[in-house]
Amino acid sequence: MNPLALDLNEQLSKSNPEVADMLSDLGKLMYYPKGILSQSAEAKSTQYNATIGMATYSDSKMYANTLNDMFNHLEPDDIFPYAPPQGIEPLRDLWQQKMLKENPDLDKKDMTRPILTNALTHGLSLVGDMFVDSGDTLLLPTHNWGNYKLVYSTRHNAEIETYDIFDEEGHFTTEALVNTLENYKKDKVILILNYPNNPTGYTPTQDEVTTIVNAIKSLAERGTNVIALVDDAYYGLFYEDVYTQSLFTALTNLHLDNILPIRLDGATKEFFAWGLRVGFITFGVNNEITKQVLEAKVKGMIRSNISSGPMPSQSAVKYVLEHSETFNNEIQQNIDTLQARYEVTKAVVYDDKYAQFWQPYDFNSGYFMALQVKDVDPEQLRKHLIDQYSIGIIALNATDIRIAFSCVEKDDIPHVFDTIAKAIADLQN
Repeated sequence: MNPLALDLNEQLSKSNPEVADMLSDLGKLMYYPKGILSQSAEAKSTQYNATIGMATYSDSKMYANTLNDMFNHLEPDDIFPYAPPQGIEPLRDLWQQKMLKENPDLDKKDMTRPILTNALTHGLSLVGDMFVDSGDTLLLPTHNWGNYKLVYSTRHNAEIETYDIFDEEGHFTTEALVNTLENYKKDKVILILNYPNNPTGYTPTQDEVTTIVNAIKSLAERGTNVIALVDDAYYGLFYEDVYTQSLFTALTNLHLDNILPIRLDGATKEFFAWGLRVGFITFGVNNEITKQVLEAKVKGMIRSNISSGPMPSQSAVKYVLEHSETFNNEIQQNIDTLQARYEVTKAVVYDDKYAQFWQPYDFNSGYFMALQVKDVDPEQLRKHLIDQYSIGIIALNATDIRIAFSCVEKDDIPHVFDTIAKAIADLQN
């Protein structure tokens, strides 16, 4: 094992032995090398800096004007250089300020500075590399984003166990999660909490969050090391009276050494900037040595897979955070548009005339809602809708479909659901 990794592991074992025990074999091996990047950083102030893999003039980076002209509000140094593996530092601070503003119960001392990821899937992969070994258990709701399986089961050979978050009437319930945690016997678990939920568009209420957090606390107090991964991809898209802080905040405030809250969020959905691929990973720990070790290991992970994220995207997000008043108004306009679509969807899908065709699952946020369809195969329905009605939906499993009201104009939503009902009737008959 590299001496730098040994040193990091020793520091972590002293500062937080529970988190040290959570590391995967790869996580224990990882370190941030004192190589080209660190040598370049030390040479930054030299007169002749011949360390970095970029081309420069005496007073600027070398670039093509045609490409530079694509970025009206950014300087060349905001576009063309490599970003550091952890992301550009001002953006990390700006995103942390945003988190603290939106989560008033969160204390700055109880969290690491956010580290840049190439959006949320990269963050999920980093967590897998850091904490998941073959045979580890990953707990997921039955309704979950399919990419979790690809990241954790296919790539890391984790054992996936699921629990229901809806009862037979389609109403959200915490009962199955509570029962699963009460009966969990292993010494380690990775728990993914994704709200607003993809694919169902549900966010828990304050009371439901209290129940979830208390169940996790009880499991940890019985001795299980809990890696609580909070996937906040759709954070902020709330349309009803729900818990509007992140579950990361509630879990971090437990201050239990054997619960490691990890938050993944980013500009992807929050800023309607899917292709920019700017995400963040933040750990809910308050020990400074633990913070430093986790950051060093994550930096090493990033250095060893993508090296660093794209500089123009990071600079663009930094720019809008620094010019937030106009930008926030624009984002709110988009959220208002989605809320209007949500309200029409809510009114339509619960109409009694559709009861013979489907049962909705509770939804109150995000981009999506899901239906349990009656007496038809979802995959057959999906193909029938494409072939006969030019409508696209997602078939989730043997009973359910997902509809993204986020990408259907408000006035077209009644037609879409009426046509889905007609297609179900076609297949029922």
